Amino acid sequence: MTEIAIFGSGGFGREVNLIVQQLIKKGYPYHFLGFFDDQNKSEEFGDLYLGNTEKLNNWERPISVAVAIGDGKTRKKVVQKITNPKVEFSRVISPYAIFNDLIHIGKGSIICAGANLTTNIKIGDYVVVNLNATIGHDCQLGNYSSLMPASNLAGDVKLGECAFVGSGANVLNGLGMGENSVLGSGGVLTKNLEANKTAIGIPAKIKDQ
Repeated sequence: MTEIAIFGSGGFGREVNLIVQQLIKKGYPYHFLGFFDDQNKSEEFGDLYLGNTEKLNNWERPISVAVAIGDGKTRKKVVQKITNPKVEFSRVISPYAIFNDLIHIGKGSIICAGANLTTNIKIGDYVVVNLNATIGHDCQLGNYSSLMPASNLAGDVKLGECAFVGSGANVLNGLGMGENSVLGSGGVLTKNLEANKTAIGIPAKIKDQ
């Protein structure tokens, strides 16, 4: 039996807990312990609030942790603060996601219900693929990248580290997004997006900083 906890007790953390509970019902050998969060949530969660990062770093037995934070840059900071060698970063994959062929998923990544992944896809570490997102053939998602609900990557798309694709946004075939780049909700990316840039609209254009 694997003891598992979620870091992040916001809305996305509760959604990830739903996935964990669904996996348990399907016989996956998890025992859910509760939530870690650097904000004290003891009043809201009672005994399910396990403490902050310091508490996790002093945890004395092996524990699997899913970092349920939607923004990749914040997710990266949290992961880097967790130094306890007894922590294993768990892949949490919904039993209601759709997988086809030749899919690699790195450690700590979260795949939500309705996500549809086709073939020859490489997903890095600590990636979030949210509800009903689609990923076409030959895509590569860098560490800490994020696909928000109902976003779509056509074939052969490459996302850099901490790239963020907003809800309902679309990245057309063969394009790339650099590290820390953002495609706003509902946007359609028709050309490569450089690192540290934000694009919005249809077609997506660089937003003035």
